[in-house]
Amino acid sequence: MTWLLSQFISSGLFAGALIVPQHAALAASPCNGVDTTLTAQRKSDYANLVAKSLDQNIIPSKVSIQGFMQSGTWTVVYAEVSVADPGYFFFDSSSGRPAFKDVWGGMADEGDGPEITKWAKKLGANNAIASCFADTVTE
Repeated sequence: MTWLLSQFISSGLFAGALIVPQHAALAASPCNGVDTTLTAQRKSDYANLVAKSLDQNIIPSKVSIQGFMQSGTWTVVYAEVSVADPGYFFFDSSSGRPAFKDVWGGMADEGDGPEITKWAKKLGANNAIASCFADTVTE
């Protein structure tokens, strides 16, 4: 076994094998720096906000928050509601209180990322949340 290891090292194969994993580990996720921790308190708070944002009379207990991302004053939650398909609800807290901005639903392909990022930025979302959201829905 020692002979094989010395052959790998002397031929550079061993060094090359070490470089590939390091390079892959250095690739940054678009969600780096975005808070994606979904706590019970956040589920409760955003279930209330999603229920209020809908045109129909929905009680917060009928809203299921399944995902959360927050960067700066922007928050996006993935919510399931009984009256519609699941969607990503966008909120901006720059006024001091979360304000509903829009909801995104549907399917996205991997190549749709740039257009989805552009759509989120048009709402006013910051780069971090727009990129994380686009990456999430195109995975």
